[in-house]
Amino acid sequence: MIRRKIYFTKLTLLLLALAFMLTGCKGQEGASVNSQEDFEEAVMENIDEDTGLIHIGQMELKYAESFSVDYYQGGYKIITDWNGRRTLLVPEGKEVPQLKADINVIHLPIESVGVFATTAAAELRPLGLLDKISLVTTEVDDWHIPEVKEGMEEGRITYVGRNSSPDYELIQAIKPDLVLITTGTGHGTDEVAAKFDELGIKWISRGSQRESDPRGRLEWVKFVGALFDKEEEAEEFYDAQLKKIEEIEERVANLEGEREKFASFFLSNDIYYVRNKGDYEVKMIELAGGEYILSHLNPDQDGNSKMNAEELYKGIEDVDILFYNNRLGRSIQSIDDLIASAEYFADIKAVRDRRVWGYKPHYFQHADRVADMIEDLYTIFTTPHGEITETEYFFLMD
Repeated sequence: MIRRKIYFTKLTLLLLALAFMLTGCKGQEGASVNSQEDFEEAVMENIDEDTGLIHIGQMELKYAESFSVDYYQGGYKIITDWNGRRTLLVPEGKEVPQLKADINVIHLPIESVGVFATTAAAELRPLGLLDKISLVTTEVDDWHIPEVKEGMEEGRITYVGRNSSPDYELIQAIKPDLVLITTGTGHGTDEVAAKFDELGIKWISRGSQRESDPRGRLEWVKFVGALFDKEEEAEEFYDAQLKKIEEIEERVANLEGEREKFASFFLSNDIYYVRNKGDYEVKMIELAGGEYILSHLNPDQDGNSKMNAEELYKGIEDVDILFYNNRLGRSIQSIDDLIASAEYFADIKAVRDRRVWGYKPHYFQHADRVADMIEDLYTIFTTPHGEITETEYFFLMD
């Protein structure tokens, strides 16, 4: 096996050297590669020490910061997730190279995939890959993606239990080629991933939730594209979405007058979780034309900050529009529910004006429709109050 690999490498170098000499290729520093020896030296500099593969490029990412994809001669790829875990994708019919480091290995093509988050299914949708899903951790009644719901009802997709405590025997029986799981969330999935390793179940960690820009979250469709050899389709989809967002930005830039102030939060276990200034959702609403009233709240952090009712009230008393995430804080589904959580919330400007917007049930299962969500938000900011009571993804609370 070692001899075969050495022969393959030398043969590849010779063929590439000949091709580059005939085409007058230039090296990395711009100097002409005018001999086989020069080219072999240049290529050897790009051989990955851990795999012995020749590195030929990396996926271009515009906003995403939580993954990378490196390409190697022969169709091999290495995906690196947000915590540095590397996965080697081996093309169909190719051998696994001798590995000198701890690198996970997945053989292509991937025909069956398990998803441990509805957002993962949304990332599969624009590339026509929903038919690859074989198992999920969300029950059928909670799905708002028709193809997944139908697949579960027909028995093609199996519910295997909750994210933190799935049925391992059932997963082994289904034998997915890959499970897309979200680690590092504090919800038990790190333990699940360790159990997968023990059982030999292949998995890879998604990290779109770690992106602080909505365009970065959307770019995870390229991550999926790399897994399924659909990079070109993913690039086309992403560029089309970016174009829509840029068009909305242009319209926002031409708006006259001051921007309306907004806030975004939800209530859970008597604690209000308020979006940090650096969070992706705040950025998404800002792209649509809003101004965050809590602009001082951790501008360099994503996620949420915890507040009590009094702290929150003081910060948003004069807010023009409230976005209450009733999908995360389900105890509040109306303005009356909001006031019941703290009576003095009735004095908040947006509450007095009845401008409190909730999230429709399918909101989180449309992570691939970020441009459409921003369009909805733009509509909310630019339509006179009272003329609309709902959009595709939001509804005006009673």
